[in-house]
Amino acid sequence: MSLPNHEVQHRVTGKQVALTAHAALLIGALFFIVPALTGWDSHGGYLLALTFYWLFFCLPVIGWHALEGNDGRLFSEKIAWRDWWILPLLVLQVGLVAIINFVPNTSILSQGGMYLALLIAFINGPVEEIAWRGGFLGTFRDRPRLGFWLGWALFVTWHVPLAMSVGIVFDGGAMALIGGAAALGLLWAWIAWRTGSVFYVSLAHGLTNVFVLWVLFDRNGFAA
Repeated sequence: MSLPNHEVQHRVTGKQVALTAHAALLIGALFFIVPALTGWDSHGGYLLALTFYWLFFCLPVIGWHALEGNDGRLFSEKIAWRDWWILPLLVLQVGLVAIINFVPNTSILSQGGMYLALLIAFINGPVEEIAWRGGFLGTFRDRPRLGFWLGWALFVTWHVPLAMSVGIVFDGGAMALIGGAAALGLLWAWIAWRTGSVFYVSLAHGLTNVFVLWVLFDRNGFAA
């Protein structure tokens, strides 16, 4: 897989160390926080764990790293003509998630689950993309390959404590959650690095989350 920009050999900066340490500490904390909160209350604890993640990782990273490192393209909907195929690729990706995860479970879906999924998905999708992709894109601009793989690996790793949620059944199990994060995170990270923007991957992430979370919420009785 080729990444844009020639890799220039520079020393790792303080901001790069800070971003990586922030992600590692957040993941480490979630190994304790997720089981504790979901053990107290599976539904409320799961939503509180997500809120903790947004407040103490995503939003600070957006403010301290993504916005500061923005070169003007981070939220741009413009893509080069040579990259026209990215849009149908993302439509295909969302469609495959719907076919694999959503369609087989339509019999259990509820209107309440849909509303909750829409709310959570369109918070989580954009803030994750801006934080993980935008944060590492801007902060590791002088070391794009390092930033790409480090950001992807940490993004996947944060789903491990999420999979430890007590009383929450993930469709396909924990490995499907982590494997899905790895595959989709790799695609979204590559598109963000190629285009310099999180605009379209945020939309794809949000739509993907709608399908996945709708099934998750209704399978686990969140909307009951």
